[in-house]
Amino acid sequence: MIINIMTAAIAVAVAYVLTTVVRRFAQSRGIVANPGGRRVHAVPTPLLGGLAIYAGFIIAIFAAVVISGKVNISPQATGIVIGGTLVAIVGILDDKYELPGWAQAATILLAGLILCAFKVRIYGIVSPIRVEFGLWSIPVTVIWVLMVTKAVDCMDGLDGLAAGISAIAAGTLALMAAHFPGRAMSAAMASALCGAAIGFLRFNYPPAKVFMGTVGAQFLGFTLAGISILGTLKITALLAMVVPILVLAVPLFDTTFVVLKRAAAGKSIGEADTTHLHHRLVKKGLSHRQVIWCIYAITIASCSVAYWLFCRLGAAGK
Repeated sequence: MIINIMTAAIAVAVAYVLTTVVRRFAQSRGIVANPGGRRVHAVPTPLLGGLAIYAGFIIAIFAAVVISGKVNISPQATGIVIGGTLVAIVGILDDKYELPGWAQAATILLAGLILCAFKVRIYGIVSPIRVEFGLWSIPVTVIWVLMVTKAVDCMDGLDGLAAGISAIAAGTLALMAAHFPGRAMSAAMASALCGAAIGFLRFNYPPAKVFMGTVGAQFLGFTLAGISILGTLKITALLAMVVPILVLAVPLFDTTFVVLKRAAAGKSIGEADTTHLHHRLVKKGLSHRQVIWCIYAITIASCSVAYWLFCRLGAAGK
């Protein structure tokens, strides 16, 4: 547990320091989000803040490897880093050039295939009936990665929302992975992601001084998806599927609701609108800070239920 705390602390420090650097760089290059449309901020705000999250994560996990003999770079962890780096690079390009939606989706799908190539897959369930996915584990895994990545991306519509939710979810995954001696790298990666999100949140809390942009939102979502497979989907029984869904309940269910509503109305499911939970709460008159703390509370509650189930039923059967 000490190494996980140290890893998180390193990620916090790196992300905190680099966010200011990235913010100035984005301003100097004109990579900013201008007000208007679905955006609720009032002044042009720098993007690319996710670069600090990415750097904090990468530096922290390598520091964990150097510091602790129990944290080793496994092929599965390598797959998450490679896939996450691809997502981050394309996210930078999107923040600069506003790539079409299909380019983002194709990148996430490719990154999901990279995970599969490195044996980070959802292979099946063993209870209440045993189901082995076989080759279907590839599309199942890729769909999970796409869902989680886009769900977290959709949460990045209000200052501090995506970073806070991701920090809570990653912290929960770190606690779960810490129960398994063989999951030291999973715990370190989750701790690093939690710390990096917290370090960045200092500058993203409303009113935000910098936005994480696509590079941050999709990197957070992709990495959460990969860690959830590597760290918790290996526990026994149907619980293995329930726990990660509960941890990521807010972004997953919110995005599912919005997609179904768009489909029912005959709209494109990729069409941008203001029907997400945070948009609806703002319309009801809540302040931005009230909205994010309301959603933080829901996230903490769902993660607490997930962790309780894990401790009662999952960790006992490890």
